[in-house]
Amino acid sequence: MTSWRVPVEARSEEVYPRPLAGKVDWHRHQSEVLRGNPWDDPTDRRLPVYLPPSGTTKGRPLLVLLSGYTGSGWTNFEPPRFLEDTIVGRLDRLIRTGRAPEAVMVAPDCLTTLGGSQYLNSTATGRYEDYVVQEIVPWVQERYGTGPTAALGTSSGGYGALVLGLRHPDLFSAVGSDAGDAYFEYCYPSDFPAAFRELRRAGGPEAFLRATFQKIPGRFTPASPVAQTLSTLAYASCYSPIESEAGRFELPFDLETGALREDVWSRWLAWDPVRMVERSPYSDAARRLAYVFLDGGVQDEFGLDVSARILAAAFRRQRAKVEFEEFEGGHFDKGPRYDVMIPRLLAALGTPRS
Repeated sequence: MTSWRVPVEARSEEVYPRPLAGKVDWHRHQSEVLRGNPWDDPTDRRLPVYLPPSGTTKGRPLLVLLSGYTGSGWTNFEPPRFLEDTIVGRLDRLIRTGRAPEAVMVAPDCLTTLGGSQYLNSTATGRYEDYVVQEIVPWVQERYGTGPTAALGTSSGGYGALVLGLRHPDLFSAVGSDAGDAYFEYCYPSDFPAAFRELRRAGGPEAFLRATFQKIPGRFTPASPVAQTLSTLAYASCYSPIESEAGRFELPFDLETGALREDVWSRWLAWDPVRMVERSPYSDAARRLAYVFLDGGVQDEFGLDVSARILAAAFRRQRAKVEFEEFEGGHFDKGPRYDVMIPRLLAALGTPRS
């Protein structure tokens, strides 16, 4: 019988992450701007902040990591799963191996009852844009004395990075979006027929939500009709709230015929980064950003690689400093892309290596 050994020396850090060389400070943040939000979602939320190995934070760049739909920022700071690194673990490794300068990272929690806020202020959900830009980022900057700031994320997190960067170029110097929501014609309407059927079957949006809040039927995966319906409702709560009725919003399709409601759909399109970057003041903001990183996997299940390509062209038309890349992979192959995105964002912020 031939014996063999486990080649433990072959374990790479990408597959078997080391313990952090830096550390994570865990905070509880009590929000004032989320107080009284229409759905009574929590105002007291966990707030982790990654500190680099030297322990020095003064002047270090700040990375604001925004989670995708159904994500809570703090989950990116939990211990890694088997054979899988976390985003904060990747940042730590990049710093320790000299591929990136030291930086601080914070990940706000902007989860809502319907799974996400798109990092916007909405009378239906609450003031999540203000939560990030008026509370979280200034608090970290003051407490830790950080330097230039970049926003980054995947999917809805990438969308948030783009929109917050365009709306607050004085706060964010660079943005990174991995398969962020853009060119809305491609990334949302494919879910509308499934959502229409589910809502009709349930007896309307409120009946659907009552049933779903009690028990999720079957697996909650992005391709499940329930997930498609809930996400469509979540996006509608962000893009088409009813301003005069707190907590309520309009859907982009007719509940009787299923046809697009052009008046509501046009409100969604106004929040499309492709459209935003083409009009003032966002076109001016695009030129002010030191760097914009966009990418997408060529097997992206939602076509967001094509959306990223279209968005990159829109940024170029505004003479913005944008870089676009495609990679082999799908929508959920985000981890390794941060090994590419983070060093480029930090280089663009202009902070010297230390």
